[in-house]
Amino acid sequence: MRIRPGTEADIPEVSRAYAESWRTTYQGLVPEAFVRGMTAPGAAKIFEDSLKPNAYAYFFHVAQTPEGRIVGFADGGKERSRPESGEGELYAIYLLKEFQKQGIGRKLFDAAVESLLKSGIPSMVVWVLEQSPYRKFYETLGGELRPETKRLEAAGSSLQLVCYGWKDLRGL
Repeated sequence: MRIRPGTEADIPEVSRAYAESWRTTYQGLVPEAFVRGMTAPGAAKIFEDSLKPNAYAYFFHVAQTPEGRIVGFADGGKERSRPESGEGELYAIYLLKEFQKQGIGRKLFDAAVESLLKSGIPSMVVWVLEQSPYRKFYETLGGELRPETKRLEAAGSSLQLVCYGWKDLRGL
């Protein structure tokens, strides 16, 4: 599995992987309209907007099979709700279900940490759906549950997000 920086040319394939992994990740955890709402064209718009010049030190990395298929990604940059804080944020890591639990998520996480450190950002947060079964992934990587929470309003529902943080990425 190759982890590499994503490019604009990757957006269609990354968007398909995002939409598919979104459905399998959140099926049964959130309202169905929320799950159906993430489509490949919708995801493509998110990535196209994110790749435009911005002040967020944005990065994204893709996981690519030897055959060239993109099966997941990680993206991030400055913490979006408080960019002045100097903290980084892991915006997302998504992998197609059949590629999970193979160490690929860890490699994407490591690439994200490296990008933040290269941008001069020494700490990081990630916001996770409170009922996500993947919270253990961040705990295993040393993420500490923080007291702050956020609400995500989507598809007529309000979902609780919890925050994991890493105070010093240099030790990872």
